[in-house]
Amino acid sequence: MKFLKGIFNIKVLSVIFAIGLWYYISVTQGPVITKTFNNVPVVPINIPPDSYVSNSIQNISVVIEGPSKIVLGMRDSDFIASVDLSNKKEGDFLLPVEVKTPTSVVKVKSFSPEKLRVVLESISTKKFPVVCEFANTTQSERYPSIPIISPPLILISGPMSSLSNIKRVFVTVDLSKISGTTTLTLPVQAETSDGSTLKNVYFNPSTVVVTVNPATETGLLTLPIVPNISNTPPSNFGIRSATVSPSVITISGPISIISTIKSITTEPIDVSSIFKKTEVTTKLAKISGVTFPFDSCKVTVDIQPLVSRVFTIPVDVIPPQTKQYTLTQTNVNITVLGFKDVIDAIPEGTIKCSVDLSTFDTGTYTIPVSITSLPQGIILQSMVPSSIEVKIY
Repeated sequence: MKFLKGIFNIKVLSVIFAIGLWYYISVTQGPVITKTFNNVPVVPINIPPDSYVSNSIQNISVVIEGPSKIVLGMRDSDFIASVDLSNKKEGDFLLPVEVKTPTSVVKVKSFSPEKLRVVLESISTKKFPVVCEFANTTQSERYPSIPIISPPLILISGPMSSLSNIKRVFVTVDLSKISGTTTLTLPVQAETSDGSTLKNVYFNPSTVVVTVNPATETGLLTLPIVPNISNTPPSNFGIRSATVSPSVITISGPISIISTIKSITTEPIDVSSIFKKTEVTTKLAKISGVTFPFDSCKVTVDIQPLVSRVFTIPVDVIPPQTKQYTLTQTNVNITVLGFKDVIDAIPEGTIKCSVDLSTFDTGTYTIPVSITSLPQGIILQSMVPSSIEVKIY
């Protein structure tokens, strides 16, 4: 009996302690509430040496429960959410997420998603030659000879996907600031194949020394490459853009010849049978007596379908002086052609039409309607009516 009585006393004390703890938390830290945090960042941990997470890891949503005075003061960044890359090698993984709260009185009820995609790449190093391009050539009458670059090669370290995307490594010399033989220390830059910005790559060295000597007869000139588009796209299609890679070229040749050249064009690119975004490799148009470091480039022509839409536009009137007027029609229907996203983005009231009656005397006239505001990238197909009968009295 004493033993049972002892157990009973312990249970009673436990209940009293639990009630007391609940009362303490409720009074001092507020009632228990639930709250959702929708942008909790997830960090990778235990990344193997010489490895790198190359994709962006998405944030997760976390539902917690705890005293209101603590929960209401918490932020998304207070949580410790992680994916563990222990013993992982290069590859594409779907890993479980672990979430911890900053205090034991707050509990995680749920979180989503529970697994996240992580792409792990090995860190590699490659050698790249450094080339020189020249800026502000049109502002300078000086033409340099072949520059001396030291060192001529640099090492770039980073994820293999980033290294394979590097198209060229270069430095830029501003010719407008060059007079005579000049030695410069310049930062190294990299151009990518897809035009993206390189991230998490390291240049060794990050600068090179460039010695530029003025040319006397034969010089260098950096110029833009301009795509030569021939013919027109199929009916109801248009050229959204045409980009060139690389976008510039440094040519060499007699100063008497290169000083007259403003750009380098490609051979004609026929777009009459292209219906979508297309990449073509095309030759550069040769110039007699001029040397090119390469003879071809890639041109991406973005051809997209065109759509037409009818807008009913009220006609604004510039009135005659001291006279009244009446219009036979106060609105016109205009049909425009353009890319769908451009047409969809036209704000109401952007397109405006008007008739100018300011110089007319009493009488009946047929006045042409003018479009005073048409968004860029939009083609006017038709306007009905194109003129309005006006009576001035």
